[in-house]
Amino acid sequence: MMKFSLSTKVMLIYGAVFLVIITLTFGLSYIGTVGKLGNDLNDTNLALLKQVDQKMEVTFRQTEKDLLTLMNDLEFVYFMYDSYKDEGQKYSNFYGLNAKLREFINTNPQFSSIFVYSAVSGHLLTDKAYMKDTPPVHNWLGRYLDMPVYFKWLTTHQISDGNSTNDVITLVRSYPTISGPGYRKGIVAVNINEKVIYDMVNAVYEDRKIGHMFIIDNDGNIVTHDDKTQIYRNIKELPHLKDVLSMKGSGTLTGELNHVRQSIFYRDSNYTGWKLISIVPESQIYEPLKVTRNLLIALGIGMIIFALIVLFYVSRWTFKPLHQLIGKISGTYHITPTKERSNVGLPYLERVFDQLLLDREHLEQHVRDSKPVLKWRMMMDMLVGNRTDFWAIHHHLKFIGVHLFPDRYLVCTAEISKEGMDLSALDETLYTYVFCNAAEEMINTENAGIAIDIGGGRAAVIISFAEGDGEQNHLRALAIMELILDTVKQQFGLDITVGVGRGYREMKDIPKSYDESQKALHYKIVFGGRAVISIEDLQPLDSQDYYRLMRMADRITDALKLTDSVKLQAYVQETFREAMDRNLSPDLIRQLSFDLIVKSVQSVSSTGIDLHESKSQLERMYELINRSGKLQEMERLVFQFLEEMASKIKAKRIQRGSNETVDKILIYIVEHYHEHDLTLDKLAQEFHLSSTYISKLFKEHTESNFIDYLIGIRMNASQEHLAGTDMKVNEIAEAVGYLNTRSFIRTFKKHTGLTPLEYRSQTQMENTNESIYECD
Repeated sequence: MMKFSLSTKVMLIYGAVFLVIITLTFGLSYIGTVGKLGNDLNDTNLALLKQVDQKMEVTFRQTEKDLLTLMNDLEFVYFMYDSYKDEGQKYSNFYGLNAKLREFINTNPQFSSIFVYSAVSGHLLTDKAYMKDTPPVHNWLGRYLDMPVYFKWLTTHQISDGNSTNDVITLVRSYPTISGPGYRKGIVAVNINEKVIYDMVNAVYEDRKIGHMFIIDNDGNIVTHDDKTQIYRNIKELPHLKDVLSMKGSGTLTGELNHVRQSIFYRDSNYTGWKLISIVPESQIYEPLKVTRNLLIALGIGMIIFALIVLFYVSRWTFKPLHQLIGKISGTYHITPTKERSNVGLPYLERVFDQLLLDREHLEQHVRDSKPVLKWRMMMDMLVGNRTDFWAIHHHLKFIGVHLFPDRYLVCTAEISKEGMDLSALDETLYTYVFCNAAEEMINTENAGIAIDIGGGRAAVIISFAEGDGEQNHLRALAIMELILDTVKQQFGLDITVGVGRGYREMKDIPKSYDESQKALHYKIVFGGRAVISIEDLQPLDSQDYYRLMRMADRITDALKLTDSVKLQAYVQETFREAMDRNLSPDLIRQLSFDLIVKSVQSVSSTGIDLHESKSQLERMYELINRSGKLQEMERLVFQFLEEMASKIKAKRIQRGSNETVDKILIYIVEHYHEHDLTLDKLAQEFHLSSTYISKLFKEHTESNFIDYLIGIRMNASQEHLAGTDMKVNEIAEAVGYLNTRSFIRTFKKHTGLTPLEYRSQTQMENTNESIYECD
């Protein structure tokens, strides 16, 4: 009977287990890989359809938004209602509206034409032609006056714009925008060339040379197809497509088309209701799977052969130290000390363990050293849109020590320079690092943020806010950047120019804000160095009427926060009187009433009021306002709702009580608001508290954060200076704590809706009118 040593037995057991593990691993890997690849191929095709759907939805929603913005112009009101003082005004309005239609088409290359039809006059106006009293046979828009929805996307059809006939997809929109059948004054339609939609599809499938991708509507009519001869064809009776039309959501099925086995992928568009379909021959789609399967089989055979070699030639040397150790312990194996065997045995195992511990320490150090790189990579992914889900990367951010809020983001791009110096690449990197550290420290005092070096002496900053809408957070970011610029200038002598994008709600919109901040930064040549340039600075100003209405709405929300019922009623009455004097249509007055209620609900979000309870009343208020037939009734409903909100705010404040420390801080702010370096850190030094604690205490008892409160104090003081003194704008800016006059003007306009000079002129005019009234 053959005897085996202990080490030989262990080696045989180890070898058997090793081979079993390899066999099982290969078998499971083969099954899992082949099956997963099949699922991945299906998921990839469905993901391509989803990408096409998302691109279409973004384009269509942007089209709807652009059209709504265009329809707000006053020329549309005159044209739709056919209401003119005389013929001169009529033709002047036609010319102005036609010019805006042409500009709309020229600035949006994806649009082929736009049609405006007035049901009151029967006139039809396009960007290229004007048709008076259009006969019904040519008026294809008239049939949509009684459509049950406010807007509708029409599948591919032919439209003549007066010069040529095109295959287009059309967005039809009622006017007024929220009017129902029987109350509409006209229809507006914007046409997108079918080729634009096909190019979206082709951009996703540009590398695929097999199969077909097309879009059909609910009735089986083809919207777009890579084979243009198929357009206008109804294919709902084709084999398997009837099944696709009856299915909802997205998925895949197989069948034979033209005697070839095909995989059919489909997806419902949630926005248009159309179906996106991709048909690919199975022989082509699963070709990579066959190659992978053959490779796995070859790899498995190679692994088994390699394992046998390792088992019988390498493993015996692995167990030799164990054999020697056992021999020494049992006394049955005696090793003769030689130079060749002096390093074999327990010392060898001890060195192996020491090396394992050392490697572990090196790995931990490598992870620590890699955190800055991981931070840079994570932020770049957010800036370019590769990371769009906060909760998917939350644990990654926590690992690298970055704190961000789940929503409300804004991006700034900064450019670093030093007066009179040409910075080397090393200096640019060093100064950018200084700026990023200073920015993160000051931003994270009240908000959350992250800053990285993007090369070339530039840095990108993502700021995340816990609350507030886009406008509020944009204003906060401007104030924060001004403080950062002052701090970096004083401590390091650096000149920083910052471009600030708009604030957005979701992480997926960070690339938009990043692009806007870079666009703003390009205007450094206009605004000069060491400046904070807002994307809003680059936008054209709206009409004074718009700002006046918005200013009146802001006064109402301010009175609501102060729970001053007398002023609240006066401001509501003045707003409705202004709306009546401007001859607003009933639909617009109803819209104004509801907007006042919605804006007021949003403005009290920081007071601790249960917004879910308040928002539950909005639907009821919307119905009451729509049913109301009198201006006085709408005014009463709005004031009644706001008065109830004021009572809730007052009760909440009484319940909360006061705080002696906060009262002292508020007195200090009123006495020192004119100091440009008044910050949370300065308050912390003055009152011997941490800046984080002051920020939290301030928020709890004033229902506002420090920056918003300080801006409000400074703006109120500047209004008093403008109304009661002859001081110049730059003197007033310095008197209320602004070193940069342009920054003061920008903040004042965001706060009041007017520039300082416009505010002074309007205040003087109002005072003059009041004096005349008193004399009369």
